[in-house]
Amino acid sequence: MFFLGTVAQLAWIGGDMYFRFGSAVLLVLAISLVGIVLEKRNLELRRRLTRQHYQTAVLLEKHAKLRLKTQRLGAPQRVLKALPPGQLDQRPARDLPPASIRSGPLLPWQRQLPGPVHGSP
Repeated sequence: MFFLGTVAQLAWIGGDMYFRFGSAVLLVLAISLVGIVLEKRNLELRRRLTRQHYQTAVLLEKHAKLRLKTQRLGAPQRVLKALPPGQLDQRPARDLPPASIRSGPLLPWQRQLPGPVHGSP
């Protein structure tokens, strides 16, 4: 009888060991799968970031080209060539008022309103 009890105990201990071994293998497998998923996500994010850096560089280059083109098209020599002769009002420098007297157009809030101002006698 002692032998049968020992065999039953060994069988139970053996089953417990298989369960622990199987659980450990499943745990390692689950951790590996999670690691693979995280690595894939990390790789995808790196690809996106690289693509965004490339697109940023392309857009910056395009911006610089367009800015240069705008400066070239707006250059005074080009604008003056586009005007027909005699259309530009050119006065000698002596006819211009001094810089201290010159002023730009008044903004609406700077203009004097005709009539009395409300609240004044």
